[in-house]
Amino acid sequence: MFEISRRDLVLGSTGAALVFGLKGPVSFIGAAHAQRAADSLKYKVGDIEVFSLHDGIIERPVTEGMVKNASLDDVKKALTAAGIGPDKIDNPFTVTAIRTGGKVILFDTGFGGNGPPTVGKLADNMKAAGLDPATVSTVVISHFHPDHISGLWVKETNAQVFPNAEIMMPEVEFKFATDPALVEKVPEANRPFIKRIQATFPTWKNVKQYNDGADIAPGVKAIATPGHTVGHMSFLVASGGQQLFIQSDVTSIPQLFVRNPGWFSAFDADGPKAEATRRAFFDRVIAEKGMIAGYHFGFPNVGTLTKDGNGYTFAAVKA
Repeated sequence: MFEISRRDLVLGSTGAALVFGLKGPVSFIGAAHAQRAADSLKYKVGDIEVFSLHDGIIERPVTEGMVKNASLDDVKKALTAAGIGPDKIDNPFTVTAIRTGGKVILFDTGFGGNGPPTVGKLADNMKAAGLDPATVSTVVISHFHPDHISGLWVKETNAQVFPNAEIMMPEVEFKFATDPALVEKVPEANRPFIKRIQATFPTWKNVKQYNDGADIAPGVKAIATPGHTVGHMSFLVASGGQQLFIQSDVTSIPQLFVRNPGWFSAFDADGPKAEATRRAFFDRVIAEKGMIAGYHFGFPNVGTLTKDGNGYTFAAVKA
């Protein structure tokens, strides 16, 4: 692991190969402080600049049902073994952005102004990283959970935060969420959110749908990773012999679901499919010696995976 202790730190090719299994140097640029506010980390994958941008945290009680197919006692034991919890944990949210060819691409949007006061820090952290939210050319949505798309709407309105950007949405997810019959199928508490999606996304002229294998930008490809939701997507960023897998929500809290890939999160729509997806995806990341960035992996949210028995271990870069 590497300590990031000055504004510009370039890891030589030997160190990069040892940690990331990459062919060339990896550059981490900018202050990277593991604080809960104003967090941003800048690094490079080949010629592509990558930014980890913390959106905040929500404290979550550890309760029965957090894992669908594991007891509360087993969940608390896993958290204790990882040195967190066990009665409550922080659920972190970290957005990934890239700058390539002079264009800024944002993968998901965080909560924006539509969440509790401990989140919605993305815009400030973009500015801290030298990114102007107004210059975002493309917003790529991985799936339609509130913590990933609420930042598309101006606070408490249906107005767009990124009206001049192309907004790319997974076609499978889009069709599922905009089906009028869905409103009556979801719990009543979720219906206003589904109605908001259906009242806005189909009418926005800057929405483009994409599918598995789509080329999002030069060096950026979409990877279908269903299970967490029906149309969930992840992404591969590749340049100069280096690879970064943006996993979105293939897993959430790594201390639980990376270590125990057979556990089904309360938020996984299809537990067995989510497990099959994460095992296949993680095996690919390891086989291809790539880095991985997770939305709920804490800050910094980027690092490496290793196989560990029947599960996996995530090792974050040290900031």
